[in-house]
Amino acid sequence: MKKIGIAVTDPDDWTGVSLFNSIEYYGMKPVKFSFNEATSEISSGKIYSGNVDLTALDAVVVRDLGPATHNDVSFRFDILCQLKELGVAVINSPESIAKAANKYVSSFLFQKTGIPTPKTIVTNNLDEALFALSSFRRAVVKPVFGYKGIGVECVRNSESGVQKLKELFKNNRLIYMQEFIPNPGRDIRVFVVNGKVAGSIYRVAPEGGWINNLSRGGSAKPCVLTDEQERLALKASRVIGTVYAGVDIIEGDRDYVIEINGTPSGKGIFEACGVDVTRMIAEYLVSGTNSSPP
Repeated sequence: MKKIGIAVTDPDDWTGVSLFNSIEYYGMKPVKFSFNEATSEISSGKIYSGNVDLTALDAVVVRDLGPATHNDVSFRFDILCQLKELGVAVINSPESIAKAANKYVSSFLFQKTGIPTPKTIVTNNLDEALFALSSFRRAVVKPVFGYKGIGVECVRNSESGVQKLKELFKNNRLIYMQEFIPNPGRDIRVFVVNGKVAGSIYRVAPEGGWINNLSRGGSAKPCVLTDEQERLALKASRVIGTVYAGVDIIEGDRDYVIEINGTPSGKGIFEACGVDVTRMIAEYLVSGTNSSPP
């Protein structure tokens, strides 16, 4: 019987619970663990979390790496790389998680491979950031490493917007800024698993807001993708190298991929569409863990 680790911080996390049930449904043994308790004994080669021997697992599904400092994140990522070297299937792979988590890298890869993405600048130079804002006229500033819409700001090329950008630069010393794409007040989250679209939703901003993330008050509604939207989502997942991913698309004068999440929640798609994406992840674990991502 395959033993499958689920890396999840919150034991009640919807996706973590659903992964546990789906893995069990397909005849495998699910084991939850948290990277908050990870230990690596260099002398013995043991890597464990609590009483879970991570080296004895057949695969690990990474739901999250947990809140952490810079050193913690590096250590947890290194553990994933070591497990992979030891023959444990890590889903998503450490490389793809790193690419998805780093908005600079993912934006670069989208542009390089012909995936439409908003005009983007990443800079340590305040003058360059201000010049880009004057060109964009309205822009979205995000943390390079961020999640759930936390720290995302919309700024205009105005006196107050320039002041806001200066404050963000002073606090972070790095600006990641995308041109704001006029849109219908929503974006699209496409959940991709093993080279197929598992489900898709509109994420609609709350009244008076503009951030669509469900964790920031957005609401989920069923979405039927166009052929182009499906093509972009699948290509984005393939370019980043994920087995499962949440690809975010904005509808403007054309469809743009704005970012990709390598450890996405399946809760919104289940509540809006009745689709349990963790079943498809479990199916992949049954038959696909010895093959490369699509």
